[in-house]
Order: sequence, then structure tokens, then C-alpha cells
Amino acid sequence: MLIRLAAAAGIAALACAPALASTFAYDNGVTTVAVGPPSSFPVNPVTGWGNYFMSDVGGTKIKTVSCAFGPNFNPTTPVTIYLFADADNDYNPLNATLLTQVTAVPTQVGGSVFTTFDIPDTVVNGGFFVLATAFTVKGVDKPAAADLTGRTDRSWYFYNPATSGMNVANLGANALAKRVDQVLPLPGAWLLRAEGDAVIPAPGVLGVASISGLLAARRRRG
Repeated sequence: MLIRLAAAAGIAALACAPALASTFAYDNGVTTVAVGPPSSFPVNPVTGWGNYFMSDVGGTKIKTVSCAFGPNFNPTTPVTIYLFADADNDYNPLNATLLTQVTAVPTQVGGSVFTTFDIPDTVVNGGFFVLATAFTVKGVDKPAAADLTGRTDRSWYFYNPATSGMNVANLGANALAKRVDQVLPLPGAWLLRAEGDAVIPAPGVLGVASISGLLAARRRRG
């Protein structure tokens, strides 16, 4: 009887346990430089900037993506956020697979203020990539906010002619698709984050598993 009561208590604790929230970021929250296409680009491009992350062990349910924008960017320009999975977990998104996307306009540009984009809840397991894209006027728009003190080997920069759009089916096929430390004179970590819940047992789950095993053993003995 005592074992059954303990099991019931453990199951109740599991049902009430909060999700384990995760935030993926390489920046310190402060913009030190903003990046956009130079006037030397042949045409106005769709510009893309993205971060590669590794999920929690057991997976992460991504719910939102947050992005800050440079001050030299039209706040009425729609921004599309893409979420990709990368099956080979090699920190290179060029062969990543698109999972979901959402489009909205920034709540504010400049000031290191993040706009939160609600995306369909999507589970990722292992390497995943978050990409922001927007139409940009060459030599004018600088939407990609970066932190020069942040990690640079996980941030990537893209552009493709606006007449073609960003090739999200094959990121490597865009006119520019490079890690920021390989292409920008002042590389930084994008102020681009992913938020969600870890898909792992919440506190108390192991206790329930142990109790369940004990009950099973008792039944086998009986």
C-alpha cells in the first residue's frame, strides 16, 4: 500500500513539474555593430543572418525566436525567421533542412531591443539553425545586429539577389553563404536567439521510474 501511495505522489509531482526552459544565444544582449549589404553589391539583395545551435540532450521544443535589429533598417520591412534541422551536427548549416518559418515586422529597430517571433512549436534534436532574412537596400539597410564580444564561429551571413529570394531549400546555393569570421571585417555574434523547453524528464521523473520498477519487481515476485 505504501509503495502504491508513493507512486501516486510521484506521478502527481511529474504532472505538476514545470517545463525546463532553454535559451540559446551567443550574444551579451548589446549591439556593437550592425551589418548590411554594401553599396558595392551589384543588386539589392535579400540579406540573411543566422546562428547555429545544439539542442538540449534529448531534444528541445523551440517556441520562439528573438532578434534585435540595427538602427539603419526600415521598421516596416517584413522579416522572415526560419528554423532548420542539421542531421550531421557539424556546425555547418549549408545542408540543413527547413522545418518551419514565420514572417512579421520588428517591434523596434536599434537600441538592442529584441523582437520575439512566435513560431509553431517544433522539436529539434542535435544541431539546428535559426535564420533571419529581409529585403535590404544596398548601402543603406543594416539590419543584422551583432555583438563583437560574442562567439563568431557559430554565426553565418547570407545574401542572394532580391529577384531570386533567399534559397532556403539549399542554403549553400546562395550568392553569399559564409561564417561571419570568414567574410566580415568585424565579425560578431548575431543578436539572434532561440527559446524553448527541454524535452527531457523534469525533476521527479527518475523517482517515478524507480517506483514503477519496484512495483513491477514486486508483481513479478508475487
